[in-house]
Amino acid sequence: MRKNQLGVTLIVVLILLVAITVIGSLAIRSSVMSLKVSTLSQAQQLLMQNSDAALFKVEDPDQLLQNMALNGMFGYIKGEDNVGKELVFCLKSGNTNFFKLANSSLISWNGSSITNDGLGSTGFCKMESGFFTSGRSAVITQIAVKAMDAKDTIAFQHMQKGTDPESSKKDPAQMYTIYATSIFPNLSSSELSDSALKTAVNTCFNSRFNSIPSDKQSELDVDVASEDTKINDPATSEADKAASEAKKASLKLAKVTVSACLANLGVPTHTQVANYALTQTLSKP
Repeated sequence: MRKNQLGVTLIVVLILLVAITVIGSLAIRSSVMSLKVSTLSQAQQLLMQNSDAALFKVEDPDQLLQNMALNGMFGYIKGEDNVGKELVFCLKSGNTNFFKLANSSLISWNGSSITNDGLGSTGFCKMESGFFTSGRSAVITQIAVKAMDAKDTIAFQHMQKGTDPESSKKDPAQMYTIYATSIFPNLSSSELSDSALKTAVNTCFNSRFNSIPSDKQSELDVDVASEDTKINDPATSEADKAASEAKKASLKLAKVTVSACLANLGVPTHTQVANYALTQTLSKP
């Protein structure tokens, strides 16, 4: 009888060990999951704070006159030739001046593709040392300034309130849109290698619009439909079909915004959008 009881004890002990192991594994998994959630929550807070800090700098009243100058962020982009374009610069920890035209770049629309060689390429953020917002090398923030097209504004949004602009000789309000896009690259869930991810992130920053104008969206849709027609036409040669496929892929890429491009890479991203109306103030002497 005692030998049989010893065998039963061994089985019970093994079952208890298995149960303890399973419970311990579940506890560890739960702790790891909670840690990831907590880390992502902290990262989102940090991303939001960096985007907010960038917008606070944009709103600095002491810098308004400088920003409205011809080489300022508002003054340069408001020109008729720059309507629809985006003036881009990176918020770096080492920069003493928030905005400097020499450290900015211009993204524009060239027919059915994006051109990013305006003003050079120094304004685009890169996933490398020197482009982070602080010495912690955690967050990268890129700013884009865009003069709002009158076709995209709400009716009478650009008009002064409470004053007849004709009798007061006041200029209409100047409308601008600011995009502050912050990323936390170290928490990326991408399966790409470090070098491949770095290249992909840099491409998102320097080859994408933050917002595609509605009229350009319509043009892209028409162009994509045209290429589809060529591809499905039996009379189209294989070489022409290949060219149409390549052009179609390029057109679809042009519709991807900066934030969507970064999100597709699995990079934690936060984009803050702010609209500003700069108006004249009249006062009696």
